[in-house]
Amino acid sequence: MTTRTTDIPSTDLHSSATPRGDGLLGVFSTLAEQHNQVAAMLAQLQQDPSTRDAQWPMVRRELVSHEHSEVRELYPVLRQYEALRALADHHDEEARELDALIGRLDTLDIDSNEWGDVLDTLVTTVLHHAKEEEEQNIFPAAQEAIGEARAIELDAKVQLAKQQLAEQQ
Repeated sequence: MTTRTTDIPSTDLHSSATPRGDGLLGVFSTLAEQHNQVAAMLAQLQQDPSTRDAQWPMVRRELVSHEHSEVRELYPVLRQYEALRALADHHDEEARELDALIGRLDTLDIDSNEWGDVLDTLVTTVLHHAKEEEEQNIFPAAQEAIGEARAIELDAKVQLAKQQLAEQQ
């Protein structure tokens, strides 16, 4: 089996109450931090296939709980704003795609080359999804629309939902 390497950003943690350098705060800062954490976890899986058995359940739990907490708590709020509805719909399409890729991985032999190929597709999809949210105006536009106070309020709700969903995995 070949070792795969992909350039994935390193973890860059920030307090969710403190604005990030890019101006994200509250729920948006927390979600961006989670993107970095998952990217680092995925990079480890790609770089060292021998860790798949031990690491995949944790990575899977993080991915699923992150996406589903967004779908459950954040995107319904964003959908209330006309200017954000199309972005929310696009997010939900990507979330379904991520779920399908995770489901596909669950059906494959974790030591197979095919599993590694699907993992590579998942990594590309996750990185694209995170970049869209953070850099292509989903998070910045959403933060502007809902305001800083609501972004901070939603942070606790999304984190609680993520914790609950992670416990169900």
